[in-house]
Amino acid sequence: METKIALLMDLPEGKLPGFYAQIVKALAGKTQLFDRDKEMLIVSTIEEERSVLSVMEQYNVKTERMELLYLPDHAELTDQFEDYGFISRSEHPYLYKKLAQLVRIEAISPQSERKLALLQLDEHLLACYEEGQTEIFAFDRQLQELVAGIAKAYKCEAQFLL
Repeated sequence: METKIALLMDLPEGKLPGFYAQIVKALAGKTQLFDRDKEMLIVSTIEEERSVLSVMEQYNVKTERMELLYLPDHAELTDQFEDYGFISRSEHPYLYKKLAQLVRIEAISPQSERKLALLQLDEHLLACYEEGQTEIFAFDRQLQELVAGIAKAYKCEAQFLL
């Protein structure tokens, strides 16, 4: 799981269509964007964020910062995913970090019923993917207690990653 920094540009009204292109060109000379989606610029580091912000200041464009969870391209996304994230122009899936929680559900005893726990949690699932030998599940951050309770009821442990 990687965290990325998204900078949402608030482009001024009434600017010519070439204004956005000028910004993109200026950015190309200053920093490496990891990804972008419409008016959202996505970077990997604080240094890249600073470079983007200096260009935004030069063009007098306000930005709003948010953190994203960059999911692997092979992640399985559910129908609820679009309420908590998006797929970028480069077809990379992201979740809004403030809305989502990543978790591992682990069997902790021979009596654990992990498959049943996962079956009950399935209706709340946003996305899942494998990382090494481990399955990672994404849920609404507000459901953390519910996820932990269901895991416990089936003698499993919910290991929250954020």
